[in-house]
Amino acid sequence: MERTIINRLADRLRRLADKQPSARAYRSACLSLLAEMVPFDGGCLTGVDGDTGLSTGSVTDMVVEAIHPRLFEYEYRGEDFNRYEALAAAEPPAAALSLSTGGRPELSERYRDILSPAGFGDELRAVLIARGRRCGQLSLLRRQDHPPFTEDDVRRVAALLPQMAAYLRQAPGSEDEAELSAGVQPAPLPSEAGVFVLSDRLDLLAASPSAEDWLAVLRGAERIEPDIVPRPVRAVCTRALSPPRPGGSPAENAARVCVPVPGGFYIGIRASRMESLSGGVQLAVTVERARPADILPVLAESFGLTEREREVVDRIVHGLSSKEAALSLCVSEYTLQDHLKSVFRKTGTKSRRELVWQLYSRFS
Repeated sequence: MERTIINRLADRLRRLADKQPSARAYRSACLSLLAEMVPFDGGCLTGVDGDTGLSTGSVTDMVVEAIHPRLFEYEYRGEDFNRYEALAAAEPPAAALSLSTGGRPELSERYRDILSPAGFGDELRAVLIARGRRCGQLSLLRRQDHPPFTEDDVRRVAALLPQMAAYLRQAPGSEDEAELSAGVQPAPLPSEAGVFVLSDRLDLLAASPSAEDWLAVLRGAERIEPDIVPRPVRAVCTRALSPPRPGGSPAENAARVCVPVPGGFYIGIRASRMESLSGGVQLAVTVERARPADILPVLAESFGLTEREREVVDRIVHGLSSKEAALSLCVSEYTLQDHLKSVFRKTGTKSRRELVWQLYSRFS
């Protein structure tokens, strides 16, 4: 019976994906479907950058929105139970706080400082993974007067993660067709980069003329209020304020993210920590159109290109001939052409010129 219910929900997720709603609409629908199988009182489903693991936008409800900023801080500042980074390497990549602490959630600093004061008694977290790379993370919360999550709850959520991850990997920035058909157009991107300075508490201290326009675009993509700091900005700032993770790669410690927004555009956001003359800490944040080199990994992931196919694309984008590309990859020209045919098929292109336009030139 349980397997039948899970299969039915998986089929409904596939039908949602076939309709190709926006990634945001899909995440919202996922939360609604999960609530039918695993009841919860608050939920959040976040898209993440596959390279840095930083947020590219979230769908939350009001009860989670109130504590969302502080949850960001705790994710990057130290060890705690069920951190997303640790869950990404677990099998399954899902866990409930009550179970992980042996029924003593108060052992978690996140629980003591954030969840419990907000009235929550348990949290179920999960990481969405496709082709070995993170593409999303999930948090479901239950009130203190409700039963904690069970092992069955964790198992049910874990069973649906691959289906959700498959769609989010394929369509990181597709438009919301319902809105476009209703005549609602995405906000235009400013022509100039936006630069602003924030305090270590993310209070705005100074901003360039176009900074507010960029923030408006990001808020519109997430449909959040004007007084809320967009999640991707919050994520890069929190990463910039956090100490480097021991053993982390340059990408994993980088305070930058590439964010898809409605209209088929991508926005690049990066933050740098600065020490003021008075000894305080400030953050310099730059928001601009993402550079083609930053977008290329995101598109390669969405098209499902293999690592070797990405290497072939990199050579083609940089203008190498087939002979030069084959030599640099230590393969024959015949093998290179086989990889290139696969890339054409996955990207829906028929020539090198179309491929370069699809993955690179149109964003220049």
